[in-house]
Amino acid sequence: MRRADLLLLALATSACFPPATLTPDGREKVVRTLSRQPRYLRVAAYVGPFYRDGGRVLLSDRPASEIEVLETPDGKPIPPPPPERVLRPGTPVFVDTVQFPTGTVLWSRPILTPRYLPWLIASVEGVELPAVLLLSREAAEADDLLAEVGRVLSADDPTPIFRALPEAQRVAVLAKQPLEGMGRQAVAMAWGYPDRIAVDRPARTEEWSWSGGRRHAVFQDERLVRFETARPAPPPGTDALPPGAPGLPDGPTAPSRPSPG
Repeated sequence: MRRADLLLLALATSACFPPATLTPDGREKVVRTLSRQPRYLRVAAYVGPFYRDGGRVLLSDRPASEIEVLETPDGKPIPPPPPERVLRPGTPVFVDTVQFPTGTVLWSRPILTPRYLPWLIASVEGVELPAVLLLSREAAEADDLLAEVGRVLSADDPTPIFRALPEAQRVAVLAKQPLEGMGRQAVAMAWGYPDRIAVDRPARTEEWSWSGGRRHAVFQDERLVRFETARPAPPPGTDALPPGAPGLPDGPTAPSRPSPG
């Protein structure tokens, strides 16, 4: 694709996005809370190329096929390149800063990257380039964005919890693949924290879903009994719990995932 075509594509994909909802005070709180702080990966995370930006890598708890934050002019998602490896839970991360797409920051970002989203930029142990964790632009409160970061990064090292898992489950976590019999914490380490939880109390079951229902995991008495991809929404009669509801294992959830930017 020629440079002129790339420029037109970038302009087309950026023209329709409204301003971020987080106030300047909220942005300041997020930056103040996270910048220059040590953290750990709470879950197994993919790392791979950051779109066309050769100076950074993308850090994500989700596969590339579920990251729809960049679009062509006709609305087709532009996924990032496939990840190159998976980092284990407990990998040390040092948060350098959180950048919001304001002023010169926006226009200094390379074209064909999600320029209109907040970027958490971090140094990750064993990763040569700076890593970008994409954040949501819809967060109305600083605490919402901090909770979103908390899905992936933790102030406490989860390595002891990870090492306490049976060997087969540790292997599955590092493959980003659930395993029947896993507890909720192990599933969260493998697939990341869910966007939605549906509880059927009489049946003592929970159903977790990710990315608009692209992935599902079903627990019976807090043990994984079934998991699959691309399934319809849970049937009526279950109690839907919003992200962050009580019962989610040792980790916050965020109200939304990043929107196209």
